[in-house]
Amino acid sequence: MIFKHVTIALLASVAPFSLAQAQSAHEALLCEAAETNRVVEIVYHEDVSKGCLPRLLDVHQVAIGNNGQLYTHGWQTRGCTAGRDYASERIFRFDKIQSVEIIEGEFGEKSQSIKVDGWDGCIGSNCFINETICE
Repeated sequence: MIFKHVTIALLASVAPFSLAQAQSAHEALLCEAAETNRVVEIVYHEDVSKGCLPRLLDVHQVAIGNNGQLYTHGWQTRGCTAGRDYASERIFRFDKIQSVEIIEGEFGEKSQSIKVDGWDGCIGSNCFINETICE
């Protein structure tokens, strides 16, 4: 019984560090992309199991959500989600990003105008960003 409590306590104390490490693994690269107007390939969540190509994202911002998690925001030009495979404004949770790679490419006109306008942390009426880290 004591072993079970020690195991649970150990897991509870390590879990936040694992999440933070997973989040920080992509932060520098995504901030570099945001600050230099670069395009990235993102393998996200279950994309591989769906047989999708990596998503293409013009990175606009990296931010901390109201829930304490890291997010990236930008203009997606290739997606994997049913109904969202068209160019659209998107956000991605860091803990669901499997890999990120900066690639050659330029922001399209629509993406550039969205980045210039800035982002208030909302998509529609859903506002959830607490603090912008880089853009």
